[in-house]
Amino acid sequence: MKRFWDPGISRTILLVFGVFTFVVASYRTLATGGLEGLYDNYWLYMVAFGCVIWLRYQRQRQKEADLRAEDARKAETKKAARKPGKAAGKPKKRK
Repeated sequence: MKRFWDPGISRTILLVFGVFTFVVASYRTLATGGLEGLYDNYWLYMVAFGCVIWLRYQRQRQKEADLRAEDARKAETKKAARKPGKAAGKPKKRK
């Protein structure tokens, strides 16, 4: 079973920081009220958005690395399963 902390503490902190800044920005926007509050806290929303985008980017890179490792493992298994005396991919001559 995959544990929550397996990907690393940095991703967890990134997620927490993104959610925290979004909640703070939302609260401050509602406390100030109107579009003025939104304008004042726009930078907090952008920090939260940047954290979420960076987190998604890191997850995608991890998924790609996992797929490459899986392909390499399958290739090794396939190579080890071949018969030792037979050449792979060599066509037979016809008479």
